[in-house]
Amino acid sequence: MKKSKVLIVGSMAFDNIKTHKSSVKNVLGGSASYSSIAASFFAQPKVIAVVGSDFTKKHIKPFHDRGVDTSSIEVKEGKTFTWEASYDKDFKNATTLSTQLNVFAGFAPVIKQQDKQTQALFLANISPQIQLDVLKQMKRPRLVACDTMNLWIKNNKPQLLKLLKSIDILFVNEAEARQLTGIYNLIKAGKAILKAGPKITVIKLGPNGALLLTKDEMFQVPPFLVENPIDTTGAGDTFGGGFIGYLASVKNWNNIKHIRKALAYGTILASFAIESFSIKKLAQVTPQDFKKRLALYEEYCKF
Repeated sequence: MKKSKVLIVGSMAFDNIKTHKSSVKNVLGGSASYSSIAASFFAQPKVIAVVGSDFTKKHIKPFHDRGVDTSSIEVKEGKTFTWEASYDKDFKNATTLSTQLNVFAGFAPVIKQQDKQTQALFLANISPQIQLDVLKQMKRPRLVACDTMNLWIKNNKPQLLKLLKSIDILFVNEAEARQLTGIYNLIKAGKAILKAGPKITVIKLGPNGALLLTKDEMFQVPPFLVENPIDTTGAGDTFGGGFIGYLASVKNWNNIKHIRKALAYGTILASFAIESFSIKKLAQVTPQDFKKRLALYEEYCKF
């Protein structure tokens, strides 16, 4: 059966990551990388991003292997966006050591005519102004989800608030929810975000799962328990990509049953992502692997 399409706009990067266990350099990262691989489990993702001339066929191959459409990834002369960070022992907090925007500094995506009618759009973690510019080029998608981060809330809050009026789903972590609203209680913060425009607020709780709020519903899922996490970089992007990918694949995405499933499916995919550096483990997961872990997760959640 032909998969539904989802357009993903975000960053593709090289990451240098240090943890208390190990470190890696120049591994694939970026919000569009993780989210497109995750979305490919349910939908046909197409990525819009920019990379440098150092981004080779070897780096593109994992996306082609997962059926991700990379034809709108722009290759510019120069170096790919590079991010360096270190994590504390519980992997909850990342300290940015270096950010080199390189070719990403001039990222101004132009949506091709044939993509403007794509019905599902994921505005992955990039500047709210870029997200707004992309949304203006689209022809009324039936589903628009957006991710953001503390940097944009601090420096680009007016643009972000404008964007919230035109999207269906916002993904934030608990610190970002509090920063955006000025409200410490997460339920109240989530409801305040709903009043700003989105139909759904998803608050990512890291090792404590995720909380979802709509006008009429509240629902929280636990994490899938991973005994030996390797690197939590991209876990939130993976979660968001799996979430939007699944909803793009169903006819009535705003049915609460589908929304709850999306929350669980995103959680499962994120649990695979943190078992390796970069997208390595996530890109190797088979449908059978996913189903097996989902069955275990369902058992965890019973009482």
